[in-house]
Amino acid sequence: MIRSSSRLLVFATLLLLGCALVWTCLQRGPWYDEFYTQFVTRPGVPWTAALRESWLADNHPPLYYVLARATAWLGSIAHHRLLNAALGVLAVAGGAVLVREVPRLAPAAAVLVLELAANPWSLIAGSELRSYFLSLCAVVVFALGLCAVRLTGEAGSVRRQAVFWIAALTAFNVHIITSLTCAALALPFLLAAAVRRDWRETRAIGVPVVVAGLVFAAITALQLPIWLSNTKVFWIEPGFDSARWSVEWALLRTLEANPVVLAGALAGAVLLGRDVLQRRKPSGEAGALALLAIGVVLAAGGLVALHMLRPILIEKYLMALVAAVSVGVGLSGGRLLEGLSPRWRLLALLAGFAATLLALVQNVPLAVSRVSWFTTGRAIAQEVARCPGTVVHVDPFWNAEIMAMLPRDNAQVVPFAYRYVARSFGFSVAQVGSREMANGCPTVFWGEHDSKQQFDAGAVSAHLRASGFPVGNMDFRRIGDGWIAMVPPQPER
Repeated sequence: MIRSSSRLLVFATLLLLGCALVWTCLQRGPWYDEFYTQFVTRPGVPWTAALRESWLADNHPPLYYVLARATAWLGSIAHHRLLNAALGVLAVAGGAVLVREVPRLAPAAAVLVLELAANPWSLIAGSELRSYFLSLCAVVVFALGLCAVRLTGEAGSVRRQAVFWIAALTAFNVHIITSLTCAALALPFLLAAAVRRDWRETRAIGVPVVVAGLVFAAITALQLPIWLSNTKVFWIEPGFDSARWSVEWALLRTLEANPVVLAGALAGAVLLGRDVLQRRKPSGEAGALALLAIGVVLAAGGLVALHMLRPILIEKYLMALVAAVSVGVGLSGGRLLEGLSPRWRLLALLAGFAATLLALVQNVPLAVSRVSWFTTGRAIAQEVARCPGTVVHVDPFWNAEIMAMLPRDNAQVVPFAYRYVARSFGFSVAQVGSREMANGCPTVFWGEHDSKQQFDAGAVSAHLRASGFPVGNMDFRRIGDGWIAMVPPQPER
């Protein structure tokens, strides 16, 4: 009865997380990179042309673009994001296969579910039409697979091997930061098996990892010159402090996501340490946790060092580290659950579930309210509704910097994004080059995504006058990373 209740709690957590993910996908407004994904995976462009001209020309392996193109029939960005929900279901299925074949992982998996459901990045990354959520899902299964091999010393059944192979191939080929992190995570497990001369365990880990790494290397051979060219002028902040803060914030958010789980994980770590002292050798779980921790340290240190050479790190790129730390928390917290009686185990899971529920209540609006182009679009739509003759202007000048950046698709994505937002809210945008001013209604000038070079009222009015617009009084409003400038109706002539 108590065991069934524990399983029901885990299932309820997954169900709530799934519902929250779908809701945030449908309610959240899009931001620039999502417009980019939607544009380069649009139907109508031949697959080979899209691969050659857009996907391989980007700064990461093309896997997520392939998946997004295969699901382009979903339609709008909001509905297209549901691809992530499907990927989450597949990750849960893969994790279930591992746990079913290695029952020792069941307590860790229960804690892991509570941890991931409470983590704000699960919803933030999951509600974006980008590859970050796939990184999170793939590395969770990959790290669990590493631990499963460590605990059993073998690759397991064909089904379990298939899950690990798919996780490895995906994790190594979805995002360059994820690829590097997975290499660092796998290395300690491989070396530990090799030092013990356990060649069966070495093969179980090494063959999928090497094959996945070779696929990544082959793709990198094609893309590396493009990556280096694309990032000569880049927007990520350079320097040690920038890298350190990215890593620190990603890990802190993960550890603090569920205070009950964190407390249980700390207690479990103490128990694992006691086990080592009593047995004078690490248990399977303690060994797996230690190797995972070494991998996280290697990954974090290596990524920071690379960032010093060329800026590559921001917090959301570090979903692989978030996944690895979450699995580590699961292993540690699982040890505590193993040491409790069934009744106390259920009570501990109930406390963790309550904390997760509270976190979800906080994280859903946090994800939905992320900076979005829909914020300015909604404000313009309100003005148009008040006065249908309102004329709305955009200008490539506001986004000249990003339109000039490589890949070349950026030059087309910006006007696509403005049109997409206008169409979503039912208003039209004047043709570029038009100098039309509304009669009897305001004329609205609209700029988005200028978070790096912020325009103020003076800069906007000066450019508009230089462009030939008779701008006098102007109501300038900055909204998120964008702004709207409204010129009152022109006097009747």
